[in-house]
Amino acid sequence: MVDTTQAQQPIVPMLAVMVTLSVATLTLVAVLSQQTKIETDLLQRTRQALVQAGFSADNVQFSGRDGVLTGTVSSDAEADRMLAISRDVYGVRDVNKQLLITAATVPDTNNVLETPSIASGELYTPSKQHEIEHIDLSAIQFAYAKAELDEAALQTLQEVVAHLRKNPDLTVEVSAHTDSQSTALGNMAVTQARADVVRNYLLSQGVNATQVKAQGYGSARPLASNDTEEGRAQNRRIEITVFRE
Repeated sequence: MVDTTQAQQPIVPMLAVMVTLSVATLTLVAVLSQQTKIETDLLQRTRQALVQAGFSADNVQFSGRDGVLTGTVSSDAEADRMLAISRDVYGVRDVNKQLLITAATVPDTNNVLETPSIASGELYTPSKQHEIEHIDLSAIQFAYAKAELDEAALQTLQEVVAHLRKNPDLTVEVSAHTDSQSTALGNMAVTQARADVVRNYLLSQGVNATQVKAQGYGSARPLASNDTEEGRAQNRRIEITVFRE
């Protein structure tokens, strides 16, 4: 007769090990999931605070409760303000400042081109006098209330990078526009953040900081009526306008 007791004894420790491993795995997954939720929450709230203050939403990243500010700003005071805003967000433990300061330059009024202005209620006609202004930027699209560049946008901007690097004396304005669906203040904040993120990307690709200025216009320069979805889609856009040549 076979003694099954001895045959079953090794199974007990193996089951215990498997249970322990399963519990450990589930615990690790739960911890990582919670950490991801914390990072996402802090990132969203910090980006919102920066956008409301007129800064780029893409200048901050989080690992756990610790953040880091990166990108380009025009002064130490601007960098310190961004740091203070980020650290003041509830739940943030600390923020490290890794911002590049670019010295502000006094604008040269020679060869400065006038930017067209429009009366309230009128449609805007963008300048198309220069080669760089004809680059198709329609692939640069943003998610609602976001200022993040996707792969299609980055590929499109490479043509702008090449043109600016080829013409170092050219100064342009990167302008961001949107429809009238949100508040005027919200539209100005999000378009400024989008213009800033485009400018920051151009600088990261070797374009001289003095060649590019960024400006958000909110919904003040519509190409079409905001009464239709088609018109609103046209109004959500990025433009390049020659400022000086």
